[in-house]
Parts: sequence; structure tokens; C-alpha cells
Amino acid sequence: MCFVHSEGLVPRQSLVQRVPLDPPAARAFGEAASGVRSAAGGIRAGRAGGPDRVISGGAPEPPVVDGYGTVLHNRWNQDLAPAVRVREGEPVQLLCRDALDIGEAARTLTPEGVLTLDLALVHPLTGPVEIEGAEPGDVLEVEVLDVSPLVNFGYVVITPVLGLFGALRPSVLSPLHPFTEASQLSDPSAGPVPGAIPAEQPFNAGAPYVQLFTFERGQSSGFATFLGADTGTRARIPIAPFMGIYGVAPLRKGMYRTVPPNVSGGMGGNADVKQFVKGSRIQFPVYVEGAKFSAGDGHMAQGDGEVCVTAIETLMAVTVSFRVIKNTVIESPRAIVPAADPSQLGLSAEMLAQGYYHTTGMGPDLMDNAGRAVRDMIDWLVRDQGLSLHEAYAICSVAGDLKISEAVDVPNWVVSMTVPRGIFEAAS
Repeated sequence: MCFVHSEGLVPRQSLVQRVPLDPPAARAFGEAASGVRSAAGGIRAGRAGGPDRVISGGAPEPPVVDGYGTVLHNRWNQDLAPAVRVREGEPVQLLCRDALDIGEAARTLTPEGVLTLDLALVHPLTGPVEIEGAEPGDVLEVEVLDVSPLVNFGYVVITPVLGLFGALRPSVLSPLHPFTEASQLSDPSAGPVPGAIPAEQPFNAGAPYVQLFTFERGQSSGFATFLGADTGTRARIPIAPFMGIYGVAPLRKGMYRTVPPNVSGGMGGNADVKQFVKGSRIQFPVYVEGAKFSAGDGHMAQGDGEVCVTAIETLMAVTVSFRVIKNTVIESPRAIVPAADPSQLGLSAEMLAQGYYHTTGMGPDLMDNAGRAVRDMIDWLVRDQGLSLHEAYAICSVAGDLKISEAVDVPNWVVSMTVPRGIFEAAS
């Protein structure tokens, strides 16, 4: 998830070493965990109970770094003390909060509540993990062994000033601008277009929006359930769990916000690369002794682009192991990944047979082109599937893929967006 937030570092607390929990212990853990900051309407909630079991198999259980029961850090800083120290090849499991750090409060969060969230809490990270033998001038290879949700729900939030139609279109009026007509997204001269959407179509007149998704705790394949908050439209979103943030300690001294990737050097960070699923081997340049690796921002599903600013955000457990490649320099993270489009591997033959919606944006600016492609997709989903504007925007963020189709034909380039038609209960 990409977001902005205010200054202030949550103090790093001590590491809690424990093994994966059985059901009684999980319930006790959930009841004892501290509450989270209130959103609008007096929302207050504790952590949903811990995982019944995250790692399976006969191998010895890995050490656990508990960033779920307590916040460890939410800024990059090379001077942070490590939460745990591991050797090469030794698995470690990281328990991670959701990107907004609202946990159970997401279940009852209102659109108005989105505007009151404490953004200083954004991107709680689990770590740092110190890897023995890693030194500046080395490469740290991180193998993702498992990614599984700790709870049975996730959420998308939409705000008036963030995402492709917020942060990239700064305006003093943007916090007050409602998405009320499809034409206001797709036409440079905003104005109603008769017949653009059905007369009875709910629009959700306020720009903020919250959409919940459901799945099973520990589920790592299959689908998340979408039930549109505005229209009740149903869809099944193919899932491929991954962490939006993987990174090592930054190159330079100081404290850095988590929002931009590669905040100092090529240390990784909030890259939101949906291909970094289980089975990936991701390489990072090492800038400090021990590398000091952290992770967070769990996603159940995301389209390439994460266009509304959130994927399906949730609380996640990720298990990783490390390899140190000595005396090797790289500029930015690189990886070997299991699939170029992991979420689409979950689509059934019947779903694939319905094909994809495909829109394009053409012009001299790739970001403008991306906006055009997404606007057209939103319009199409509203008209063809009966979604509200917000629902369509959310679907584009969690299941729509932006791609550069070509960047060679001067002076204009082409950006495309695709959304699988088969995810809807009755694609037309």
C-alpha cells in the first residue's frame, strides 16, 4: 500500500519469541493484545486472534518475530537495533500488521472515518532482522518461503487526495470533490453525459470509500469474495498473497518514511510488487552490518499499478530465509519470481474463457496515459457490470493490471489496463 503520513516514530518494543499458536492460545493472545487508535464513530478494536498455525510440515518451527502483537518500527533507520539475529539459511517468521494499522476496526470503518485515520501509524514493519555475515558491499538474497493471512478479511480504502486520481492531481479542492458521474473521471471537461450510467446507479456521493473482502485465515490460493459496498455486485478476486514492503536498512543516516520505495540507495521498501509471492528470491544491496531486513504491508491481491492506493490490505505472516552473496554490488532490488502474473494463475478455465476487459491510454506522458486507461476501465465496468464508481475503482486496484504496451513510437506511448471478465458472477 502507498500512503502519506505525519512525523513521529512509534517506539520499537521488545521482540516476543514464540511458536505458532494452537487455538486456545490464539484466543488468549487476541484478547490480551492492545487496542488500536480510534477511527470516526468511536471505532476501537483489539487484534484479531493469532494464527492457529501458519507454517506446516515436519521441519522444526522457525523463530517468530512478533510485529503483530506490538509495533516494532514504522520508519526506515539504519540505527535501529535488530529484533532478532539469524544465520544464512535459517528461516524466520515475521508476523505483520496491516498497512493502516487498524486491524479489526476495518470491519466497521465508515467512508467518513477514512478521513480521520491517524496516518502516523501507517506501515508498521516487522524487524529488523540481522543476518550474520552480511556486510556493506554484499547482496542479501531473501527467499520467500510462505505468506499467509492472520485474519479472514481485508480492505480497500479510497480517499479524495491519494491514488491515481488524487496524489497525481493535486488541487486545493480535491478533498471536497465527489466522484459523482463517470464523465468526471473520463472527460477533461467534467459534466454529466446522458446515458453514461443507469439513472438508478448509486454513486456514493462522497469521495472516501471502504470496501471489505473476505477469505479464510491462512488461505494462500483461490479467491477473495467481493460484495460491492454500494451496489451489492458480487465478484471473486483471485488471490496471490505477498508483502508490499520488503527492504533493508538505508544507505544514509537518518529516519525515512516508508511511502516511497528506495528511500535511500536501492534498499527496497514500499515497492508493492505483486510478483514477490511465495517462491520468490529477492536480492537487495547491503548498506550496513547485518543488512537489517524488515517487512510489512500484507496484500491478498493487487493489480499491477495498485491504482486507488490500496490493494486488499490485511494482517499477514511471512516466512523467509536469507543468503549472503559476498562482494557483489547491485543498484536496485532484483528477483527471480515464480510467475509474471501470479494472481491470474488462480482463474478457472471457465473464467478465462470469458476473456478480459482491455482499455488503452495514448499520448506523450506515461502517467497521463495510465490515468486515461484506468478512467476508461472504470467507465466500462460501471456501464457493463453495474458497479458504482468506487467499486469499479477498487476492482481496478485489486484485479486490474496496468502495462506499458509500447514506448518506442515517438512522440506517443501506449499504456493498457486489463481486468478479467470472469471474476464477476455474470459477466455480460
